[in-house]
Amino acid sequence: MIDPRLERRFPSVADIETAAVRIMPNFIGEYISYGMGRGDCVRRNRAALAAVQLMPRYASTGGPITTHCEFLARHYDVPFGVAPVGLGGLAWPRAQESLARAARTHKLPFTTATFSMSSLETVRELGGDYAWFQLYRPNIPHVQEDMLRRAHVAGYDVLIVTVDVPAPSRRDHDLRNGFSIPPSFNFATALDILRHPKWGLAFAANSLRSGPVKFENVIRYTDKTVDAQHSMRFISEMSMGHIDAQIFANLRAQWNGKLIVKGVLSADDALRYKDAGADAIIVSNHGGRQLEAAPATADMLPLVRAAVGDNYPLIVDGGVRSGLDICRMLALGADFVLLGRPFYYAIVAMGDVGASHIMSLLKAELTCTMGQLGCTSLSALRQRHIGATDSAPTSLRHER
Repeated sequence: MIDPRLERRFPSVADIETAAVRIMPNFIGEYISYGMGRGDCVRRNRAALAAVQLMPRYASTGGPITTHCEFLARHYDVPFGVAPVGLGGLAWPRAQESLARAARTHKLPFTTATFSMSSLETVRELGGDYAWFQLYRPNIPHVQEDMLRRAHVAGYDVLIVTVDVPAPSRRDHDLRNGFSIPPSFNFATALDILRHPKWGLAFAANSLRSGPVKFENVIRYTDKTVDAQHSMRFISEMSMGHIDAQIFANLRAQWNGKLIVKGVLSADDALRYKDAGADAIIVSNHGGRQLEAAPATADMLPLVRAAVGDNYPLIVDGGVRSGLDICRMLALGADFVLLGRPFYYAIVAMGDVGASHIMSLLKAELTCTMGQLGCTSLSALRQRHIGATDSAPTSLRHER
């Protein structure tokens, strides 16, 4: 159930984002919200989704609407979950833990990232069977072996391997803001924080309780005798490099649970990873944060679906901001949808209660859209994308 008071203040993700951006310092808000360069890919994701039209069917038989689904041999109450956001803990203290608890309650997946501020063990305990783990493959063999061991011992069944970070990123806004991990404080940074006291006080209180934020999953592998800046450089460099089909196949041999590859846009890549043993593929351009010229995921999803076949599990992310957008992605061929930024905005805007609110909000929007379309089940959405049926004019498949 949605709290009526929260619903009035935050009836949409757009309202939540507006509130969150006002609370966060600019150097944090821009890190989370912006993409590469001028943000072309971020805008392209949104524009491609907005152009997808769905055909309502009023003469179809109605009935109760169900959003439940089976995905990778597990039951979920909704076909969406929380994408990995590595530095999400900088948006708000312990944000990952709040989201993991709420995900368990709402019976949807929460993905903790390699570069999380909360340990994979803590998140698995809080999220239970609904917790997934995202791995940036370490290029140091003993570190990779140990992280896989820890994930297995903690009880994770789903492992996501991100493949779309082959080289270091160079984001203009981070360079302009002097953003680094850990943050390097100067007069401008201090002034930025003073202008956003709610965020500053929250992190000050958290530091008094638990110490400064750090990468809980990987800090143990760094040389603790060197300064923090060198440690963070080591962490960054240890996860760079291409993950080709052979490297992925080697990971497949080391992991007994479900193995998903994240960051695929090419149909050819999808087939290669599928043949190498991927149980599912996430069609993703990293939220527009890696390659500014990357195509929109909503445009690539139908091509990947056509390549891998109707029954192969496909997940998608990129630009999703509502239950309507979730319906659009499902209609384009996805089995499951991930969102990242909106969940963290909700924690910033509302604190712990924000996690449950946004999950309830998205489910309500999803159910509302399905009702408007005349869909009582998720599978019926595949027939609502204009262009998917003989009755749909070619000229209306996408408006640009």
